[in-house]
Amino acid sequence: MNNPVSSPRTRSGLTAAILLSVAAATPTGAQSAPDGWRQLAVGDVEALHDAVVTLHPGIRDPETPAFAGRVEAAYAEARSRAETADSFLAWRSATLGFMLSFRDGHTIYRTNVAPVRVRWPGFLIDGREGGWVVRRPTGFSATAGPPEGARLVSCDGIEVETLLRDRLDKVEADWSKAPERLRQAYRLFIDYRTDGPVPLTRCRFAVDGGESDVDLTWTVETWSRLSPQLAPFNREVSRPIGLETLPDGGVWVGLGSFGDETALEAMATAFEGDIERIRAAPYVVFDVRGNRGGNSGWGDRFATALWGQAAYEAREARRIRETAGRGGKFWRTSPEAQAQARATAAEFATRGPDYESVVAYFSGVADGMAAWPGGDRSLYPDPCCTPDPPASSNPSVTTSSASLMTHPVFLLTDAACFSSCVLGVNKIRMMGAVQVGETTGQNEEYGEVAGPLDTPSGLGRYLIPLTIIRQPQSALVSDVDIRWPGALDDETGLRRWIAELAATAAAGQTD
Repeated sequence: MNNPVSSPRTRSGLTAAILLSVAAATPTGAQSAPDGWRQLAVGDVEALHDAVVTLHPGIRDPETPAFAGRVEAAYAEARSRAETADSFLAWRSATLGFMLSFRDGHTIYRTNVAPVRVRWPGFLIDGREGGWVVRRPTGFSATAGPPEGARLVSCDGIEVETLLRDRLDKVEADWSKAPERLRQAYRLFIDYRTDGPVPLTRCRFAVDGGESDVDLTWTVETWSRLSPQLAPFNREVSRPIGLETLPDGGVWVGLGSFGDETALEAMATAFEGDIERIRAAPYVVFDVRGNRGGNSGWGDRFATALWGQAAYEAREARRIRETAGRGGKFWRTSPEAQAQARATAAEFATRGPDYESVVAYFSGVADGMAAWPGGDRSLYPDPCCTPDPPASSNPSVTTSSASLMTHPVFLLTDAACFSSCVLGVNKIRMMGAVQVGETTGQNEEYGEVAGPLDTPSGLGRYLIPLTIIRQPQSALVSDVDIRWPGALDDETGLRRWIAELAATAAAGQTD
């Protein structure tokens, strides 16, 4: 279980209209009331720091004694930036920089205010198997600049990997994680300031076996036109939950979320009710593109249904033996953390009977936290997830238990698969599914989150983790067996490619 925690939001009296009037399109020297931005930045950095200190489990984790010191160092740097903030961009740099310093995907920060206009060279780049390639958002024609699919080599004499890291790390993204590099590289060519010198002037691209230099022409574009077309770059294209039988008899299992309990229960029931036909299909595809997590138990359920209970238990027993001594989930127990857990239970209670188990889980956790004799001096061990024993509790289960699924199974992933999505993916892959597409996003050692909460200014929204989930480093990212070289939203190409992989696999089985 890895669900977001909700709680009441706070907002200042500032309005978006006022804020947008002094956004990034205006030169810093022309900002109105620069001291106002300093006050907003200082207040928001203070609130973010306080939230981390009172909510984050790392503060009380005996395995990370240096965590509190890192928090204070990041806070000092952010506070220094905030004291000199004189614009929206300076406010954003102070607050976002503080949150990115944790390099933790569950410590999340988003601004509530979008720019009116941005500057760009008419193209963006997308992370692919072949490097960073040119891709134009839908609706924007290639009137100038490098051709579609050209690979970026360098800009202004700076090699591309160095350029991306220096321009984006802890400024726009956490560049330490490979999946985030895939998702965030496009930001190199979006400039929130629309005046003054352009960020880059000349870039080199590899095209058709050769390389050529291109002078960049930056133009101003409205954010309302550009931003809706960025979902494919972020790997945030919405995917349905449901079953589909393909023309060639293959079965496509859409798992675009592990958070919609109602839709997942309906689909799982249909899946289990038709399991003999599905096992007889020439191949099965579990499509988790865009899945940002939720309840990782859905991975266990689909794996058990398709391969059979005995086969699942055998593989799980082997996993436990291989990862013995590393496990368990532990909660921060501060009064603020307890309040957030109860707020989650209350929110899920409004969603109907399909969420009763989720409500019971968070209510039980909150009660356990309140009764924990260690108080906020130590972490509360979640009864759901005791550390794995050194061997299977059922000695009769062996790793040779026969699988009920003998045809090829594929697991289609992208860099958006995050948190509990990675846990669910690992259970399906554990059963022998071939993972295709691109590497998943980063699971994290920190789990369930408090939020979304608003900063005092109302300009930023954030989430803070409440749990530590002990797990092997190998469980944090699930890399692919076969990498797709194209765009992850190329539905026609992906389906044809997977069908060809299935046919090749089937031919190999009959040889």
